Amino acid sequence: MFKQFILVASALMLLFSCAYDTIDKNSSSGIVIKTGTVCGWCSRNDTLTIHGNSVRYVNYINCSTVNPEIQKSGQITTDDLENLLSKLDFEKLKDVELNTCNVCADGCDSWLFVDNGTESHYIRFGGSEAELQPVQAFFYQLNLIKAQYSGENQ
Repeated sequence: MFKQFILVASALMLLFSCAYDTIDKNSSSGIVIKTGTVCGWCSRNDTLTIHGNSVRYVNYINCSTVNPEIQKSGQITTDDLENLLSKLDFEKLKDVELNTCNVCADGCDSWLFVDNGTESHYIRFGGSEAELQPVQAFFYQLNLIKAQYSGENQ
């Protein structure tokens, strides 16, 4: 029983240590948006963090969470941030309850964490779930920002 507890605790610690990254907390806005993708066999493990106008993107390889292969920081324009936040309906987002585990079978999961200062919400998804439809415009805008930092073409 104790070995199972240690195994589960270790797996959770690894999962969350891969998923979250820090960013300057002195930004002007209280909202924090984090998104990323994690794939089996450590083929992808990236995080985009937006806090205020600060943006940070990291992408780790080979299961490392110490030395990112790609690390970029910058500032999002006020217009781009307002455009993103105008598409975020936090109440609709809270209604989305997803926690997939495609990574458990060597697939990929995307994830999103939003903290508005008084409450937060976390989802993990494959990307094609119908439950995401009410917040699709927000995800589209967020993925455009992520693509700018990751170098991906969308």
